[in-house]
Amino acid sequence: MSTSSQHPEALGRGYMLWNPPAERRVEVGPQHLQIPLPEIPLPVHREDLADGDPSDDAIGRGIYDYLRQFPDCAHNTRYAELLRDAYPHYLADLGAQAAMLDHKEVDAPYVRRKITCLKILALLEPENPGLLQQIGISLYELGTNFAELGLCRRHLLSALGYLQRALKHAPDSLVCLNYCGQIDFLLGDYPSAARRWAGVIGRLEKGPAREALEQRLARIDSMQVPDHPIIDDLEEVGNAIEACADGDFETARLVLEGLEEEGTLPAEIPMPEFHYLLGVSRARCGEPAGAFESFEKALEIDAGFQPAIEGREAILDGRTP
Repeated sequence: MSTSSQHPEALGRGYMLWNPPAERRVEVGPQHLQIPLPEIPLPVHREDLADGDPSDDAIGRGIYDYLRQFPDCAHNTRYAELLRDAYPHYLADLGAQAAMLDHKEVDAPYVRRKITCLKILALLEPENPGLLQQIGISLYELGTNFAELGLCRRHLLSALGYLQRALKHAPDSLVCLNYCGQIDFLLGDYPSAARRWAGVIGRLEKGPAREALEQRLARIDSMQVPDHPIIDDLEEVGNAIEACADGDFETARLVLEGLEEEGTLPAEIPMPEFHYLLGVSRARCGEPAGAFESFEKALEIDAGFQPAIEGREAILDGRTP
């Protein structure tokens, strides 16, 4: 048995990187086809190496589990190719998971899992515009998820990269052009947003979606746009979320009140979560009246936003939410 030094990603995750001997093959299917293993370190669960070289099943399981944790790891394409050739049931499982997660609510953990599934599938079809578009959209959803705003710039730039790759193969994709325009707008690149949306509007049927884009284009043409990138404000909200997680509600309150007073973010992207977080911060800073006002603003955006309903009830009952 030969193992290489641990890859940094695998440290503490229960994997060893195993170097297969040159003659090692795995047996596949009812016809007992012999598939040679690539001459690269293969991730295997540590316990599957306890009694010597891993079994065929252990090799497939280790690669599959490792890719789901580290889809951008070294040798990722070779690992995916081995799954395709020797363990196709794992790829079928990935496709089923991606389809299932596509119908889940847009919560960050689900979106992350979907992105991982799609990234692994895209290793085998790196020029597939549909897969690239799905990854880009999912990264956009992650980047605009309230809980992920501290990492929004990273997610949105990554989304833009995938969407632009998709556009190389499907340059007329309305979906890709629209999402790229949305990201450009958040990044403060208004000319790029206008160019992308100009290629979309004429091909949209009349309705709310077209009207919304027309209004944004009109704002860009008349320079009635934010004087700073909205993404800067989103990152500030991310800082406030982190401050709340650390128990520093005073810092969170000051950050959120500053954004509310400046007004760009609440006007451009009305989010009940923003006002709810401000309400909680105010309550924890001994300002129940201000907290109640913030909860009310959250409910003006979404009358059914349960955290704000509970926060308002707590204030009325004399409790701190």
